[in-house]
Amino acid sequence: MKNTLIYSKITAIDWPQIIEIEQQVYPNPWPLKIMQDCVAAGYQCIKGTLATNPDEIVCYAFMMVGFEETNLLNISVNPQYQRQSLASQMLHRLMLVSRINQAKQMWLEVRESNLAAIRLYEKHGFNSIGKRRNYYIYTTVEGRKVKEHAIVMAAKIQ
Repeated sequence: MKNTLIYSKITAIDWPQIIEIEQQVYPNPWPLKIMQDCVAAGYQCIKGTLATNPDEIVCYAFMMVGFEETNLLNISVNPQYQRQSLASQMLHRLMLVSRINQAKQMWLEVRESNLAAIRLYEKHGFNSIGKRRNYYIYTTVEGRKVKEHAIVMAAKIQ
C-alpha cells in the first residue's frame, strides 16, 4: 500500500527532526541557519508526515519561487522511509505549487554521484542542461576532502 503524505509548512518545532534527517542523508548537510533563512525569506518550506504518525516528519523540501520559475533547493526523505514513493509524491506536490505560482520551469542541482535522485528527476520530466564544476565541497566521515560536480536539471511545468 502506498503511503500518502500530509503536507504542511515547516515551523520552528520541526527543526530537530529536520536536522537529524539532513545529517543522515547528505555528506554535506545544510546548516540550520540556511534552513531558517529559507523560511524567513518566504520560500516554500514543506514537510510531509503520514496520517498514521503525524508527529514524525518523513520528508521535507525547500523551494524558491521566482518569476516564471522555481528552484528546488533541497528535497529529503528520512532513510527509514526511502523507496516508498515519498520523494516522488513530494516532487509532484512541488510541481503543483510551481504551477499555482505560474512557473514555467523548475530548476535544480544534484550531486553527480546521486544516481537515485537523478533517476527520480528524470522520471518526473527533468533533463540535464549543464554542469557546475566542483559545486559540492565536503569532507567524508573518513576525513577525505571531496569536490563533486553538480548536474543542473530543468523540467517544464505543465
